Amino acid sequence: MSNIVRIDSTVELPSDPNAPGEYCVTPFSGTDTNLIAGVWSADPHTQHFDAYPVDEVCVVLTGSITLTELNAEPQIFSAGDAFGLRKGTNLTWTQAPETRKIFVILES
Repeated sequence: MSNIVRIDSTVELPSDPNAPGEYCVTPFSGTDTNLIAGVWSADPHTQHFDAYPVDEVCVVLTGSITLTELNAEPQIFSAGDAFGLRKGTNLTWTQAPETRKIFVILES
């Protein structure tokens, strides 16, 4: 097994059996198994988080994601944009059709 793992942004994404409407591959996990990375997409949706569950860095490949923190202006991220989310952030996530991202998550 190689220590270098390609994350193919064009890979076909299977349905996530634990999250209906989401599609994901996670080809990388670190020596700390709480660190994972992969490619993710989902059906268009809006979801509110009282406390975002993980620390995450995302790079939008296609489509757009609008993030709105409590009492703040919306921030829109489109193809080529990157953003980080801190665990515990109160926000609303709105996702446009055909959105795909690369993600890196630290679950703690």
